Amino acid sequence: MKGNSQPDKTTALVHWTYSYKEWKNFVLWKKMNKGWLHYLFYLLLPKRKPGLPFAVITSAKVYTEEANETFHDKDHAVKRVSIRDTGKMNILEISYEINNDDKAGLKDIFIPIPKGKLREAIELQEKIGPNP
Repeated sequence: MKGNSQPDKTTALVHWTYSYKEWKNFVLWKKMNKGWLHYLFYLLLPKRKPGLPFAVITSAKVYTEEANETFHDKDHAVKRVSIRDTGKMNILEISYEINNDDKAGLKDIFIPIPKGKLREAIELQEKIGPNP
């Protein structure tokens, strides 16, 4: 699911860019949720890629500077899309199920919502969420 391919600009539902501080806060939050060991390794060996951090979300995939993840296709089904308030930032959480025999199970994608983009995130939540 990782790669460098970019979506066609016409298929993007949102294209968000982040300040380095926003992205750093998000990465620290993500590492903390994985456990203290991940958090300590990140603090000791931080990695920073050139260019502005970004997230592009289509109806089926999330593209970030770190990875590309599919959440909706013949092998992936969206289960829940929610917005989480973590205090310092809001996080878009996409929970999906993998229906492939090799990797079956539930997974989550976390994407930070940039300052001033909460309304856009709510609209996105309605567009990509599972149908009732």
